[in-house]
Amino acid sequence: MSSDHATASAGNERLQDRRDFLRLDKSGKGLLRLRKEAHPVGSGAIVDISANGLNLCCDAEWAERVTPGTPVEVVARLDETSEPFYLIGDVIWVRGLDDGQCQVGIELPPADESPDQSQHDNRDWRALFLA
Repeated sequence: MSSDHATASAGNERLQDRRDFLRLDKSGKGLLRLRKEAHPVGSGAIVDISANGLNLCCDAEWAERVTPGTPVEVVARLDETSEPFYLIGDVIWVRGLDDGQCQVGIELPPADESPDQSQHDNRDWRALFLA
């Protein structure tokens, strides 16, 4: 599958978007925490998802707690009736918003590239897009 690179203007800066999979405007809820820490846990709304990651909107304090490369854990539920996904990944970008919130882009490594794959649902998450 080829990777399209879209660019979007954000004021005077240009952001390059490198996606291998289509993003879906799928809502849901997510809990976010730094990997290997029991606390603190933040909650947020899922903005969109892809086979390789998700975009989570949460309290602005997370913009100060994470930077690109920060390992995180996410418990994601796409709707009230679905089972939650326990995901591990890395922050790839953080954007502050004007309303006291931020968006956190999280990349989910494929199951064969992540350690201890029996402890997470990254493979099942990816299967949502490949079915």
